[in-house]
Amino acid sequence: MYSEKETLSKRNYISVDHAVEHAGFGLAQIKYMLAACVVFFTEVQFIHLGSLTLPSISCEWDLEKWQILILLISASVTRTIGSFVGGSLSDKYGRKNNVLIGLFCMIVFGLTAVLQTNFYMFLTFRASSFFFLHCITPSALCIVLEISPRRMRFLAKMVLAVAGQLGATCSSLLAMYYLNSLGWRDLSFYMIMPCFLPLLIFFFLSDSPRYLFLSGDYDGGRKSIKQIYRMNGKQDVRHLIRNVKDQERGNVKQMFTPEFEHTTWMILGVITVKNLVVSIMHTAMPYMLQGDVCSTALKNNTMSNEKENCQGLTSKTLYSLTKGHILGIVITVVSLSMSQVVGRRRSSITCYIFAAGAMISNIWCQGKEAFILKITTANALIHGGTAIINLFIQEIYPTSIRAMTTGFFFSLGHLISTASPYVSIYLVLGHEVQFFTFGGLLFVVCAFMLLRIKHESKDAPLQETTRYNTLQSDLDWGLEELDYDSD
Repeated sequence: MYSEKETLSKRNYISVDHAVEHAGFGLAQIKYMLAACVVFFTEVQFIHLGSLTLPSISCEWDLEKWQILILLISASVTRTIGSFVGGSLSDKYGRKNNVLIGLFCMIVFGLTAVLQTNFYMFLTFRASSFFFLHCITPSALCIVLEISPRRMRFLAKMVLAVAGQLGATCSSLLAMYYLNSLGWRDLSFYMIMPCFLPLLIFFFLSDSPRYLFLSGDYDGGRKSIKQIYRMNGKQDVRHLIRNVKDQERGNVKQMFTPEFEHTTWMILGVITVKNLVVSIMHTAMPYMLQGDVCSTALKNNTMSNEKENCQGLTSKTLYSLTKGHILGIVITVVSLSMSQVVGRRRSSITCYIFAAGAMISNIWCQGKEAFILKITTANALIHGGTAIINLFIQEIYPTSIRAMTTGFFFSLGHLISTASPYVSIYLVLGHEVQFFTFGGLLFVVCAFMLLRIKHESKDAPLQETTRYNTLQSDLDWGLEELDYDSD
């Protein structure tokens, strides 16, 4: 028997938001989250491992600077295209289909890349795997948040953010133990294997009911809701679900309507500045850590010396990096929890301010251990602040453009990161003090831009359509009635 609280009150119509709220948080959400966690774990692991293995890859093929630049820039370009294309396709053809096709292609191209003995073939297949991997992320994020009840969305995003931090931690840990013994090829091969798990889980799960109802697939939406109820052990009752079929899904212009224009421009500015600094830091960090990290020694720690030594990071350095990433997990959890107390915008501002302090503190030389701790702390704070911004984006933009909007912001961040290899190699290495000072000030600028945003969100109902706020009565919805019976 079900308790009175678990029984949905009788009414003529309920929105998809009410249907999701009635489903609560249970086994269904855990399955979606598990699959999405592996996606985000793999994404961050790939990016971080690519940075850590760069010296080894460069040594194997005796790469010149321009070849390293091509390798790094190709990854940024394909991530840029993949995020926007994936988000747009997700709004048009569904979250689940996009994830399944993207995962399959990513696994095929990723495994093929590590088998190549020709640098340019490796470059091509690696770039293709990055493209499909980033086609997936907007869809995976959307589907998890769209099936989660409003008071649990921050928890869902926290779990995904922690999965990303675990990806960075795992890549450092495995590189510490196995990079020298296995080599970068075998290590990369083993790290692709977890991608089979989300492929299998998503295959047996339904698509987001919010997307299905909005796209006009009422029968699919009904079945999706029923599956979620069944997995969560909730009572299925006879009711009607209302929604509007939106004929203009995935239109970028909707991001710049009067309601969203100011917020969109501010977020664009934050994502641009943040990704530029973080991508430079990720690219330059392996070379910063190869020598004794001190203001004078860093000037000799450049890529030209790396070809003479031809060795990667030491196990001791990777161990320190791993400890820093573990601390980052705690910081991410605290950041997302804070967003549930003070709101998304305010908590992200706090993260950026503290990240600025951690960055600027690196201008005082305190040894490699302290340097790594401050670098990973700054990175974790930015990661947490960005996770909050992504949650904020999901909550203020409507279902009709949610995945496209997410992909659009992801793409912008990856686009600006195409400049990071050049900046890292030619401007940062040897000028670390200036980089940390200027980078910290740029994070302060990000906090100021977030402060100017008028939107704020915390557990608000997700918008189901761009016309949601203008509807005055049930008659305005143009409803198609659904007879929603339990089996």
